[in-house]
Amino acid sequence: MKGYRGYIFSRSINKNFIPQRVQNLVIRDFAARKKIFFKLSLTEYNMKNCYIMLNSLIKDINKIDGIIFYSIEMLPTDKKEALKLIDLFLKKKKSLYFALEELKVSSKKDLMIIKEILMIKKNHMKKKDVSYKNIDYNDRL
Repeated sequence: MKGYRGYIFSRSINKNFIPQRVQNLVIRDFAARKKIFFKLSLTEYNMKNCYIMLNSLIKDINKIDGIIFYSIEMLPTDKKEALKLIDLFLKKKKSLYFALEELKVSSKKDLMIIKEILMIKKNHMKKKDVSYKNIDYNDRL
């Protein structure tokens, strides 16, 4: 068995900084519960829209069974690039996991779920952020 590589970030994920140690703990716990042979994680560089380590995993696609991402939020921000990556793994009969969301992508059916999630995420990001100064806390009482 070739095993699965973990993939973690050293930059923020969805505007939150998650320590690498925590990301690895989540991935290791996920792999243990799912009985997945887990190899060490690769850590992406701390540069915006940088996917050097992810691309190195793609180059070594035949040496692994797939990737365990800490979160779906780590996919490339360009939706087309994200779907292209997933499609490549599906064509090679490899699986992708997203430990935080407890998702597995190993079929076209799974890909449809990911497309829906990415669409919802994109639409959500278009909406304005709620500002704390516009909230009247007395309305809640």
